[in-house]
Order: sequence, then structure tokens, then C-alpha cells
Amino acid sequence: MREHEVPTHVQAEDRALLWFTFPQVVAVVAVCAVSYGVYRYFPLGPSGLKLGLAIVLGAAGVALTVGKVGGRGLPLVAADLLKFRLGARRYAGPVAQLAVSEPPPQPEAKPDPLRLLAKTAASRLEKFRERRRRRKSRRTIRPHRWLGRRRRKFGNEASPTQTETGGGKRRGRFLAVVALGLLALAVVALPSSALADDPDDNPYGDAWRLGEIYFQPPDPVPGRRVYVERLAVSGDTAAVTLRAAHDLDLKGRVFGGRSGTTLKMGFNTSLAAGQSKSYSLTMDGPSPSYTLSWQDTLGFSGAASLKSHQIPYPLPAADGELCDLEVTSLEWTQGTITGVVASECIAETRHEENLPVYGGHFSQSVPAMLDATVTAITGSVSVAWGGHSTTATFVPDGETAFTLPVANARAVNDLEITADLTATLNVPRPPMLQTTHHPARTDVYTRRVTCSCGESRTVKTVRVYVHHPEHVRAVENQRSPVTRTRTESVSLTPASISGASRAVGLGADAPYRALYVPPPKPEPPKAEQTPVGGSNWWSWLWPGN
Repeated sequence: MREHEVPTHVQAEDRALLWFTFPQVVAVVAVCAVSYGVYRYFPLGPSGLKLGLAIVLGAAGVALTVGKVGGRGLPLVAADLLKFRLGARRYAGPVAQLAVSEPPPQPEAKPDPLRLLAKTAASRLEKFRERRRRRKSRRTIRPHRWLGRRRRKFGNEASPTQTETGGGKRRGRFLAVVALGLLALAVVALPSSALADDPDDNPYGDAWRLGEIYFQPPDPVPGRRVYVERLAVSGDTAAVTLRAAHDLDLKGRVFGGRSGTTLKMGFNTSLAAGQSKSYSLTMDGPSPSYTLSWQDTLGFSGAASLKSHQIPYPLPAADGELCDLEVTSLEWTQGTITGVVASECIAETRHEENLPVYGGHFSQSVPAMLDATVTAITGSVSVAWGGHSTTATFVPDGETAFTLPVANARAVNDLEITADLTATLNVPRPPMLQTTHHPARTDVYTRRVTCSCGESRTVKTVRVYVHHPEHVRAVENQRSPVTRTRTESVSLTPASISGASRAVGLGADAPYRALYVPPPKPEPPKAEQTPVGGSNWWSWLWPGN
């Protein structure tokens, strides 16, 4: 025969039959007995109805005994739901009563009505057995009574009086069986914690009870175990630096995807008190998040999370007319926020201007789009977070770094980055026509003409009249280029999936503080018995003797 050592320190219930524990086996047996009593002694209805009632009652009893929701029995869950539905939802007293310097007095332990009912039923059952034992001792042994039948005195058929008496006794027997079965089912199926309200019945005091195992929980030690000292986001990667306030085992999980609930990666590590480690974590999807769970050497566990509104991802970017801006890196450390804004600016653009095309006697201006050359771009980058703000000089076609001092406290605020730019444009202008008005006039020209007639020559003066009508003359004049300026304000806000812009959230953690572990409570001194007086019996009455 093989021997098996059963560990006594394991917090597990003993399995008596298959997966049933001892209380569950007793409860199932009681349910089966009650079901059989209903089928055998139910006074009304045909046998099919009795069978159906027995099956329904048995199934309900087995479900209440074996079924669990979240590891807890169905009676305990039903009791919690009933207490939640019938109990108070809101504190009706004044707020000042909630803040008390001393713990409230413990209420006096009241006897459990269920326990009193069980004790009363047990005492009555014992009295009933005693009376039946005495009655049997006085009766004559009659074997025909063992089979549940009486000897008929009057013919083959029973009299009406005997029939009515037998039906009444059968109904009374059925009610007694049903009552005893329900009482046994209630006592066994109810959770053991409901029967341990009396502190005298619970030898473990405030100890918790898990099934049939008792254990004393340690005193809680308030305080944080993990602090975030650095959060840097660059592209699709985040660098997180964690520092432990106590010795613990740390587990990290990264969630992302389209819905933000898909597990992407994880890590497990151990940290000593005051030790810090950095982790490079990937980010995926529009709303990534990190979950940090820990278990310290004191026997406690907990979890913390970095949600999507605390992580500046995706990094903001904006397209402007003069420059395209993008935040390439953003970092938070204790008391400081730093970042880099990369810019890509234009060299040429088109400038709209009201251009004069005629001047002088007749003038006219038309709107025109002129090709312009960008000679210089200047400006500043303003950064604001939680009431703190700073300004950095803008670097065109380069990287603008900024440093923002912030309060060294735990907070979550929106990060606002705005670039105010001014561009200097060199705008060449086409030639302009200069117009001149000439009124109508007549010019007279005198010429001397020599006429030869034969041998004689005659000199005559001839006048020529030239008429000039009214007209306007235009002359093309070249114009020099002009210098123009253009201003622009670009706000960096990332676009969501729907296309609407949203603010950049950035979270800051509280400063590191080591966990204070109070000294353990001293064990109570052992009681020592001291003899009083002598060994005579009167020494107990007069200790001074």
C-alpha cells in the first residue's frame, strides 16, 4: 500500500468524494433525502407531479450546494446581493461624523438566530428520540409493524376512520421530513462565516476563513511601492524608469491595438528598495497603456497603470504654410519637461498683392499672385503645461529644444505647444506702364521752296499745317523688388482616428518616498500562574493568610 503525505500548510479544502468536500457531501445527501421525501410522501397530485417536484428541488439544492460564482458559493452571493439591494446606498448623517479620531466601538455579539434554531431543533429531536425509545421499550414486539402495515380487524377493507387517520399520519410524516431536510440543507449549505458571528465561537478572532482553512492576515502597510521617475516618448517607443520603494517582484504589461486592450508585450523583474530600472516599451494603436503589478516581501500585492491620457502618444505634428512642425521627442522627469520640435520650412512661395499695372494719366491696380523668395524665418515656440509656461527661439529647418520647469508633484495636464512664425519675403514685380495724356493740337511748319520756271527761279515760302488728335502715350518702366512679411501661428495638436484634433496629455508622478514599515507588534506575554497563600482550602477565601 502506498503512502501519501498530505501537506497541512496548503490553503485548500479536503476532497472527500470526487470534487466534493465533506460539507458538500452532507448537503447533497440531505437534498437527496428531501427530494425522496417529496416524491414518497407528498399528499397531493399524481406520481408524475411528485417526480417533477422532487427533480426540481434536488437540482436546485445541488446547484446551491456545489455552484459557485467567482469562487464563492451561491448562498453567500445571494446574501451579498440581498444586503446590497436592501441596505443603505448613501450615508444619511452629517459629514463631520465620517472623520473620527478613534475607532468605533465594537457592537455586542448577538446570538445567531440560525444557530439558536439549529440548537432548538437538535434538542427537540433528542427529546423525540427519547420518547420513542421509551415507547418501544413498553411495546410488544410485533413483526408486522416493521413493514409499515397494521393488522386489520374488520374484514379486508379499512374503515373510513382508519383511512382518515392513516392519511393524517402520512401528511404529518411528510411535513416532518421536509422540515428536517430543509433545516439540514440550510445549516450545511450556508457559508461557515455566517455561523461564526459570535466571537466566542471563533477561536481565531479576526482571522479570515477560506473554506475550512483559517489564517491570520498580516497588518496592512499603507504607502506606494512603485514610482515613475522618467517617461520619454520618441517615435513609437517609450522609455520608462521605475523606482521601487520596497523589495518587490514587478510585472509590466503593455496594451495597445485598435481598441487599446490587446496585450503587446510584458516584462518580469525584481527590484530592491530604492533601486530603479529603465525599460524600453513599444507603443501600438491610438491609445496605448501600461499596467504595473507588484508583490512585495511583506505579503501584499497591488497594481498601478499609465493610461493613454497620461502618455503623450502619438506625438503632435502640424502642417503650416511656412513650416511643417513635428515633436520628435518629449520627456518628463522629476520637475522638468523637455522636448524637441523639428521644422521643415519653405524656400519659395506665392505672395498675393494688389499690383498697380498703369500709372500717370491713367492708373489701375489688379490682384495678382507673385512668386516670392523666402529670405528669413524667425519666431518663437511657446510651451504651457498646468500653469507653467516657457518660450524657446525657433530654429528654421532644424530642431528647437525647450525645457519647461514644472512642479514636483503628481498631476495630469494637457501640453500646449504653439509656434509663432514671421517670414521675410522678397517679391519681384513686373514692369509698369507709365501713361501720358497728349491733347489735340495743330502744328504749323514753314518751308522755303525754290521753283524753277525756264531760266528764272522763284523762291516761295510754304506753310504746312499738321493736326495731332488727342491721345495717350504709355512708356514701360522697370520696377525694383519689394520686401514683404508674413506671420503665422501653428498649434501642435495630434489628430485622432476620426480626424478631429485632441489635446496632448502628459502625466507627472509624485516624488519618490521610501516605504516606512512599522516595527512588528510584540507578542503578548505568556500568562504565568502564581500560587496565592498556602495549600489549605481557606487560602482561596483569604489570600492574605
